[in-house]
Amino acid sequence: MKFKKILSLFLAVALTALLTSCGFIPESNNDLSKPENADNTASYNELPDIVSLDKKMANYFDISLFDEENYSDIYLGKKFKFDITYNDKKLTVPTTLDKLAEKEFVIQQGSEYDENSYIFAKETVTLKFNDANSAFTALFYNSSNSSVRLNKCNIAKIRLENNQNTKIIVHFNVNGIDNYSTVTDVITILGTPSHFYATTEDTYYFDYFLHKSDRRNKIRVFVDITNDCVTAVEVSYYK
Repeated sequence: MKFKKILSLFLAVALTALLTSCGFIPESNNDLSKPENADNTASYNELPDIVSLDKKMANYFDISLFDEENYSDIYLGKKFKFDITYNDKKLTVPTTLDKLAEKEFVIQQGSEYDENSYIFAKETVTLKFNDANSAFTALFYNSSNSSVRLNKCNIAKIRLENNQNTKIIVHFNVNGIDNYSTVTDVITILGTPSHFYATTEDTYYFDYFLHKSDRRNKIRVFVDITNDCVTAVEVSYYK
């Protein structure tokens, strides 16, 4: 009996020594091996990478959404509809020469092209239009594979200038963006753009694409961040 007790004690001591030499650590002590800031370290690793090098636009929207060319994966959506007025007249794109004529807009006198001029296949032509009190520019696009007359081409783009510093102000409104909108207004109304580009140190344009597959279909808003204003708006839809 005494021999059995001695043998049991010897085995217990041997087992303890064996476990210690293998570096066994009880599971309850595992948490003690973690650094105190383990959770914080993980959160640091999850911070988004800032790729865009632009500094000024960070004051208006989340710059981490943009790549090195200042493009984001944000779109207006295929169901987006243009809502455009110019000099209290409704406009949209694409449109035609005949539809503009119905609203009393005519090609500016002295232009190189008229309604019977031929436009080559895949060619674009930009012309100025007038009514009694205003003017804007429109881009004709011949999407066919042969030459056609100007009046058979779609107008794929319209550019509206902000002339609020002139004697006669021609009011425009493009989906809520108008002559008196600030840069922040543009972001509030249309959201973060699909793309932005600095034309000078203090002037930019924001592109709003309808969908990922066609970067030509958009609203382009030109802004002056020094004067906090919109200088022009282009709307385009090619087809």
